Amino acid sequence: MSLRLLSAALAVGIGLVGPAVGASAAVAVESARPVHVAIAVPITVPANSGSLISADALEQYTSPMGTLSRQLDAAIDRPVALGIDPRIIVSIRILGSSAPMTATAWLERLAGASNDTFPLAYADSDLTLATQAGSATVLESDGFDFAIDPALFAESSATGTPTPAPSGPPGISPPPSPTSTEPVDPVTPALPTSDDLVAWPFSLTGIAWPVDATAIASDLPVITASGYSTTILSSRNLARDPGAGALADVGGSRVLVSEDSVSTPLATAIRSTTATDFQADVSEMSAAIAAAGVAQSGSTATLFATLDRTALLAGNRLSDAIAAMQTNPNVTMVSMATALVGASATATVIDQPRPTERVALMRQLLEAQAAESQFASIASDPRAITSARRLELLALTAGSWNDNPTGWPVAVAEGLAASLELRSSVQVASTGDFNFLAAEAPLPIAVTNNLDQAVTVFVTVRPDTGLLSVGDSRVELLIEPDSQASAKIPAQAVSNGVVGVTVSLSSATGVPIGDVSRASINVQAGWETPVVIVIASIVVAVFGGGVVRNILRLRKGAAMRGTSA
Repeated sequence: MSLRLLSAALAVGIGLVGPAVGASAAVAVESARPVHVAIAVPITVPANSGSLISADALEQYTSPMGTLSRQLDAAIDRPVALGIDPRIIVSIRILGSSAPMTATAWLERLAGASNDTFPLAYADSDLTLATQAGSATVLESDGFDFAIDPALFAESSATGTPTPAPSGPPGISPPPSPTSTEPVDPVTPALPTSDDLVAWPFSLTGIAWPVDATAIASDLPVITASGYSTTILSSRNLARDPGAGALADVGGSRVLVSEDSVSTPLATAIRSTTATDFQADVSEMSAAIAAAGVAQSGSTATLFATLDRTALLAGNRLSDAIAAMQTNPNVTMVSMATALVGASATATVIDQPRPTERVALMRQLLEAQAAESQFASIASDPRAITSARRLELLALTAGSWNDNPTGWPVAVAEGLAASLELRSSVQVASTGDFNFLAAEAPLPIAVTNNLDQAVTVFVTVRPDTGLLSVGDSRVELLIEPDSQASAKIPAQAVSNGVVGVTVSLSSATGVPIGDVSRASINVQAGWETPVVIVIASIVVAVFGGGVVRNILRLRKGAAMRGTSA
């Protein structure tokens, strides 16, 4: 008999598993006092590296059998708190009238849920991976204006027949639709702002939820300083006094402790594929609840449990597990808000550092983002660049990537390549070798801009030797989107010869832009003076010769006329 079957059999034998309720089992927890249990579950999507979730993906996720629909089916209006990825909300809203009907219906259904709700980090980004890689703050989104398409929020004009206004995504009120059959002027509604897109009536805020058992002591001060009032940590990540409850104080940071002995069998039960396995997992969870309840001091024990990031992506027996706990007379399901009320016991962090290789890759992503921010300073609208890239970074560090250890490095490599391509989109055009055939003239330096917005750069030319003198070391140049422009660098020839020059670009604050370019210039100082003299002499000779020939011809003609006379 397997260990799981033996556990189930023993649970039945001692009365821990009661009559079945559907696929669930009623569990009797033998505890001397009632145990309050609060549960939080994440509402997320599978790992991907896009800044926003595409319409096609949203349609798939919110279809009747899609992952978001199944997650909501399992959790809605049940006594569990929902940690919602704001990226889902924004991705549906920003599509405006083009949002899939299944997605808008899903969002409306979520808005009507009675559950406690709180926001996860955007894209459920991995908080401790960033802090352990050197980020001085928890990374957040930086706005969505760059992705708002006015055409998706425009009101249709009426032409004698009423044109109903699009209902719009939840949380963004559309303008009133015309009700008269008379022609009316087109109505242009106000576009949603970034705040409109992300706004949601969360019942709980200020909660940070790192990936389970990934924190070290230095993470908490950064999380707290970033504005979070509470951090969810696994009990495996903490050292606490016996009898401590669900709240802990770790160096001044408030922690809501997820009881691992309960969370683990809960997550396993949700993934169960057979009734026997499910019963065994619920029995294990029941025993853990009983043991933890007895261990806690006070008149009433409070336990907090969480599901990992992929539990609901892989399984869908949450409602059965909740039903099993609800039928237990010694267990009371309470809200997460209730679990957040009470005294905190002192605790310390048991460091669970992230793998060195993963931290090293994250550090490269942070360095690339810092370089992108400096590069974006040359653009007419820097936030159109930095906001999009920040969202890409957050999606690339989603907690669900932890379950794809081979795919994540590949996605990181692609992200770093995209960063390099972005920072190479403004470059000195190929200069090559050319001649400088004047004592004093401007050097034309062409610069290419492959961005979809104008940029302003400063062009610098530095000769290797004194054969060529450059008058202005930084010449400002405005380049329109997807075009090329030339800077005129004042230069003066000092002596003849070939001189190498270095051409570079920089921002207004001196940040290098693009790659440095090299060229060779063949300087011919003062060549034009002798050439002009030679040309003038030729002109004079030709002109003078013509005059002399004319004079001689006239004299000869006069002599001939005299002889004839």
